[in-house]
Amino acid sequence: WFYAGDFKQAAHQFEIYDTFDDVDRENGIWRFFSQAKSYDLKKARQGLLKYKKDDREPFPSVYKLFDETTEPAAILSSIENAKLDKKEREKRLFYAQLYIGLNYDILGKAKQAKVHLREAVANKWGPTAGYGPNYMWHGGRLHYERLQAKQAEKSE
Repeated sequence: WFYAGDFKQAAHQFEIYDTFDDVDRENGIWRFFSQAKSYDLKKARQGLLKYKKDDREPFPSVYKLFDETTEPAAILSSIENAKLDKKEREKRLFYAQLYIGLNYDILGKAKQAKVHLREAVANKWGPTAGYGPNYMWHGGRLHYERLQAKQAEKSE
């Protein structure tokens, strides 16, 4: 629904899923994006889903972007400074770059969005991870390509 441009239906879809899995912050992220597109940022921030349990990092940290209690640099720095093996660091960087980039796009900051989406797409973990992560990598790739095409149209 989101990429079909039906943002209200997308938000509703993510609301329904939250009744099934109330820990999955990635669902809340997409609901926030959908509400921001269908209404506005203020309403989307007011409608942020509340989570009682922690999800896997970097999702709790990324989620704080939306209520403006953290900054992208803090998220990326915490990943870089954490004691993680290479695979886990790449996984967290992929998701952080992806959602930071998508958030910048929601904010109307295409230039910053492209920087982070390019990093997500260049990440070696995403395209080899399989299942949901691979799907999200392709989503990031397509979003990045759409932003590139939009810029090319403006240049013509």
